[in-house]
Amino acid sequence: MKPDASATRARIVAAARAEFSEHGLAGARVDRIAVSAKASKERLYAYFGDKQALFRAVMEDGFTRFLESVPFTADDLGRYAAREYLHFAAHPEEHRLLLWTQLQGGKGAAGVEKVRSVFAERRTAVAAAQKKGTISDAFTVDDLFTMIFGITSSWMTAPGNDCGAVDDTEHQRRASIIEGSVRRLCAP
Repeated sequence: MKPDASATRARIVAAARAEFSEHGLAGARVDRIAVSAKASKERLYAYFGDKQALFRAVMEDGFTRFLESVPFTADDLGRYAAREYLHFAAHPEEHRLLLWTQLQGGKGAAGVEKVRSVFAERRTAVAAAQKKGTISDAFTVDDLFTMIFGITSSWMTAPGNDCGAVDDTEHQRRASIIEGSVRRLCAP
């Protein structure tokens, strides 16, 4: 891709991230994305094909950023959960995109193979840690990941809470609570 094409594509993805996080896949409008990205609808369709493919591109972009900024280790799921919370606190639009994906029954995110592959590796690592006895086997691996996500998302989804309206000190305090909670949950 030419540098100009890369810049245009990046603007489209950024505009689409904002639109999808605000309105979901069903409510998002390609017209608004094109205007916000300062690109034509034709250019958008040339790069992505359709709205669902653009949604997948936004999800893949966010997932790549997530993987780069939130290192995973099965040996310390508490620390991982704290980093996950801090990432979503810094990028609330990514958390909202995940919620929209769930509300829409996964529609639009199908085919994101990288996500499936990474989570398969993580499930295998946690199952091995359970077998080794370093993580409790009181819960299935999938149940454990579900509970961890619930804990890390709690301040962003609980009524009356606004993850973005607090300062860094409060985010660090919350991350510490999350870390301790998940460590207790996983303790053998």
